[in-house]
Amino acid sequence: GRSVRRRWKGVWGTALRSTWGLVPAWLAGRHSTRGGRPAEGGVQAAVIDSLFVSDTTRLVVVGDSTVREATSVVDSDYALAIRGLAPLPLGLQSDFETKRDMPERVDRLPTRVPMQRFTSADRDGMNAHQGPTGYWNAFFHHYPGSSGYIEVSRVGFGRDARSALVHVEYRCGGLCGGTLYVMLAEFAGQWRVVRVIQPRVS
Repeated sequence: GRSVRRRWKGVWGTALRSTWGLVPAWLAGRHSTRGGRPAEGGVQAAVIDSLFVSDTTRLVVVGDSTVREATSVVDSDYALAIRGLAPLPLGLQSDFETKRDMPERVDRLPTRVPMQRFTSADRDGMNAHQGPTGYWNAFFHHYPGSSGYIEVSRVGFGRDARSALVHVEYRCGGLCGGTLYVMLAEFAGQWRVVRVIQPRVS
């Protein structure tokens, strides 16, 4: 768990340093929307590639449905994240909130390494093993080369269609996991992480 978190800290710093000077343009909403909304899968994949894929990662395990947003814990985390991410690009918060209660199936995402969907049947199979240690031993035996499993939310887009917000839940062991809210911006056709808020970690 600690090695995964160390990598994320380094990635977040690199992402912020490389894009912070460009942030004011998309905060101001200067870019017009052309050709409709970007594909949510491309944004979700960019989050996973940036924060969960290292040189030793051979597989990413992703929940088969987007994160469901209807719990008091999630609402508290979300309120904290929104305060931490402010100011937000125009339209970003409203689009994200419109989609919060509209979960979708997650199919193949264009991640840099192969992706495996983690279904309710897979969870039941892991839960058949005794306790958290048995669960995670079985998990990493079944998914070697992964760092745990990841759940992503629907993607909220700003009015400019070049800013995005994603909620991520990740689990990497019995006492390893947490919640992230990730803001991205699109530069030269590529989605880049520009800010991360982590309201919950274990």
